[in-house]
Amino acid sequence: MTQQQADFRQQAETIERLVVKLDTAADPLLKAVAKDLVQALMALHGAAFERALELLHELGNPGGIIERLGRDELVASVLLLYGLHPEDMRARILSALENIRPGLNKQNASAELVGLDEAGAVTIHFQVKAGSCGSTPGSVRSRIEAAVQNAAPDASSITLKDVGIPSSGAAFVPLTALQGSTAATVSPQPPAQRSGD
Repeated sequence: MTQQQADFRQQAETIERLVVKLDTAADPLLKAVAKDLVQALMALHGAAFERALELLHELGNPGGIIERLGRDELVASVLLLYGLHPEDMRARILSALENIRPGLNKQNASAELVGLDEAGAVTIHFQVKAGSCGSTPGSVRSRIEAAVQNAAPDASSITLKDVGIPSSGAAFVPLTALQGSTAATVSPQPPAQRSGD
């Protein structure tokens, strides 16, 4: 992880703590004003980012800058937050799976996107073949989960399936919990569940 990525994650955690603090504030007027402020800032920033991308498009997207912005982890995370990422969710997930494919091959494992519905529910099938030296379904699952979560934090849920693995759930907080209404912008939402068979 780069220092920039670490700084971004630390800032995201700080925002999350402040959101929780705001949500438990005793003064309802202060709470409402703070939520309105956050929503107004999100709307302003979103409009500015959208206009910047429009200007780049009007200039002919010099040097493929829009695509480069979409591949930069920090910039891409902000573009996703505002619904402005240049690639759709399917393309991002397929790219993430392709990027981890060499590592999965070394683990004698494979992964395939088998479902993505309109609500953003993602289904991935994965397999660890017999005789995989040092590879377990759990380690492969973790690798795939991390890649898909990074590529598609806007997914409503992520389900990983492998034959013979008992079902289990783990917390996944979708990006939509940070978007939309004022409450979604600043209030913690119950996590969507991720499960595997």
